[in-house]
Amino acid sequence: MPAICQSFRCFDEVAQRGSVRKAAASLHLTAAAVNQQILNLEKMVGVPLFDRVPSGMQLSSAGDIMLAAVRRSQRDFDNALAQVEDLRQLRRGHVNLGVSHSSAENLIPQIIGSLMDSHPGLSYNVRSGNGETLLRWVANGEVDVAYCLRRPVPPPGVVEVRAWPQRLGVVTAPGHPLAAQATPLRLRDCLDYPLALMAQDMELSSVASHIEPCLASRGRPVVETNSVAMARTLVARGKAVGFLIPENVALEVANGTLAWRGLVDSGAHLHTCLYQRAGYSTTAVMSMFVAAMDLAIEDIHRHFDIAKTARIDINNLAV
Repeated sequence: MPAICQSFRCFDEVAQRGSVRKAAASLHLTAAAVNQQILNLEKMVGVPLFDRVPSGMQLSSAGDIMLAAVRRSQRDFDNALAQVEDLRQLRRGHVNLGVSHSSAENLIPQIIGSLMDSHPGLSYNVRSGNGETLLRWVANGEVDVAYCLRRPVPPPGVVEVRAWPQRLGVVTAPGHPLAAQATPLRLRDCLDYPLALMAQDMELSSVASHIEPCLASRGRPVVETNSVAMARTLVARGKAVGFLIPENVALEVANGTLAWRGLVDSGAHLHTCLYQRAGYSTTAVMSMFVAAMDLAIEDIHRHFDIAKTARIDINNLAV
């Protein structure tokens, strides 16, 4: 494997051989070149990494610490190169996942479509359901991973391995008064308008109810549905308003048929998460699929001005 950088390579070789001259011979470099790399590294660190003694070069205390870090970095670099090579050579593979109904409409087809162009030999099994059902499928081994809104406590044997920030927002027709309101919007500001609400077994319904407990009694729902598509259609007609996250309406906002504004309520800041069975080791194809999810979700975030936050990674999910 190639070295992560020439300075690290020279430093490790001198540490192993105890001599600049021997390290230079092994690396097929001049002794002066190797010595300069060591001096450059010491200058960057700020302390000597070797004690120069008559018998050769002996690591200092700082050198011992740096050598462990250099070798750890090299191992991580080698591992990353190996994973990239696995992806480069990937010709066939299968993705078995569960997603929410709304993600199955736009986000996941977009990701699969892009991968069909770059990796036509891959196949997919995609099942949709609500969050409780998706995590049960993961626990039972019916799907390898599930993508849905974060659950407070996943079932036994299921772990959260990736999280993306989301935000609940009010969805309106472009000319609706709420779309033009200059002040920040809270959910309670929307209750005087007819509402297209998600059904009570949908995660977005519980999120909205948590933000505004009196939502059901104060609001005037036009319809309550488990279909995000139906909610979008009703809102686009110009009367009702709904509460959805950006990935639910990205295409409609882009083509100008809907408007979306993020709510400023603290409970409106959410996460969508990827779940898998505890101890599950990902495949190269799943790593590639999640990398494609990263790109697609972050592209939506850019258009909706959602702040990027640190994602959660478990070591055995190589993404």
